[in-house]
Amino acid sequence: MVEPDSQSELYDAVEESVDLELTGESFSDLLVAPADWTVGTLYSQLGKQIDLNPEFQRRNVWPAPAKSKFIESLFLGIPIPQILLSARLGSKNSFLVLDGKQRLLALKSFIENEFPLKDLRVLKELEGKKWNDLKDESEWRDRLLNETQRTAVIRNWKNEKVLYEIFYRLNSASVKLSPMELRMALHPGGFLKFVVNWTETISSLHQLLGKKKPDPRMSDVELSIRYLAFSQGETVYAGDLKEYLDGTCTDFNSKYDEVDGFPETITASLNEMTSAITVGLDIFPDRRFCRKYSNGEYETRFNRAVFDVQVGALANKQVRDAAQANPQDFMSLYEEVSAVPAFTRAVEFNTKTPASTRTRFQLFYDAINEKYGSALVIPSIQ
Repeated sequence: MVEPDSQSELYDAVEESVDLELTGESFSDLLVAPADWTVGTLYSQLGKQIDLNPEFQRRNVWPAPAKSKFIESLFLGIPIPQILLSARLGSKNSFLVLDGKQRLLALKSFIENEFPLKDLRVLKELEGKKWNDLKDESEWRDRLLNETQRTAVIRNWKNEKVLYEIFYRLNSASVKLSPMELRMALHPGGFLKFVVNWTETISSLHQLLGKKKPDPRMSDVELSIRYLAFSQGETVYAGDLKEYLDGTCTDFNSKYDEVDGFPETITASLNEMTSAITVGLDIFPDRRFCRKYSNGEYETRFNRAVFDVQVGALANKQVRDAAQANPQDFMSLYEEVSAVPAFTRAVEFNTKTPASTRTRFQLFYDAINEKYGSALVIPSIQ
C-alpha cells in the first residue's frame, strides 16, 4: 500500500521535460553577471525587485529544521550555493528566481518572525530564538544582515525556452521540479493565481494523487490547468505540452481579467472536475482510477493520458450520473476500449503526439457517446 504523499504514484503525474528545440545559438547572447548582495539588501528587494509573490510563497517545501540550519549557516558565515536570478524580459531591475527560492523564503520568513530556530548544530545559544529576540542585539543583527550571499543574474535571454532549459539542468541531479513554478513567474495573472488558490483546498484531486496537503511539486496545479486546457481552452494542442499549457495560461489570464463571467466558468469547470474525480475514485477503487489497463490488469502508476479521457468524460453530468448509477458498466466500457491496441498505444507513458492524443480521446469518447447518448467533443488537436 502506497502511503499518502509518496512520489511513486506521481511518476506520470507531473509535467515532464520536453524537447525545447534549442541550439547553441540560443545561448550565445546570454550574460551572467555576479551581483553579490548582503542578506539585508536581498531581503529589502524581496517582493519588490525580486519577485516572490504569494503564489511562490504558498508552496514552501522546506521544513522548519532545514530553514533553521540555513539561517545558522548565514550566522556562521559558511559558504552556501549561489542564488540564480533572471532579469525579466524588457526590465533591468526586476528579477525572477531560477535557483534559491527556498533559501529566500527561509530568509524572508525568519526576518518576518514566522519561526524560531530549532535543532541547531553549533549556535546552541540561539535555540528557540526568533528574529524579534535577536534584532536588537547588534552582534547578531549585523552578523546576519551584513553577510554576503553569492548571487548571479542572467540577462539578455531572448527565448523563454532558454530559461526552461536552465531550470531543468539546475534540478537534473535531484528530483525534478515541476515547470509550474517557472510558468507562474513567466506568465503571472489572475487565472494562475486563482488555480493555485483553488488547489489549496484539499479535495478528491489530492486524494487521487495520494496527497494530504497541496503538492510542493504542484502536480495538483498542473493537472487542473491540463484539464481546463483540454476541456475549456481554445489553444490547439500540437504535441508540445509546455507550449500548450503556456499558451492556455496566457489566454486564460487575459480572459480572467477581461471577459465577463469567465472566472465563474473556470470555477464551475474545476468543480465538475472534482465531482468527476470523486465518482471515478468510487468506480475504480484500490488505485485503479486514471491507470492504464492492459493484459487484464491495472497498472499502479498514475497515467495522465488516462486522466485526460476518464475525467474528461465523467465531468459531463449526464455521463457521471449514469456511471454512478451503474459503476460496473462504466468500468467494463473502459476495459473494453483498453483492449483496442490503438488505445493502449495512445496511453503509453510519454506518448504526447497529436495523433496519439486525438486517438485516445476519439476512441473513448465515441464509446461513451454511443453507450450513454452523450455528446462529448474531443479537444482541439492539430
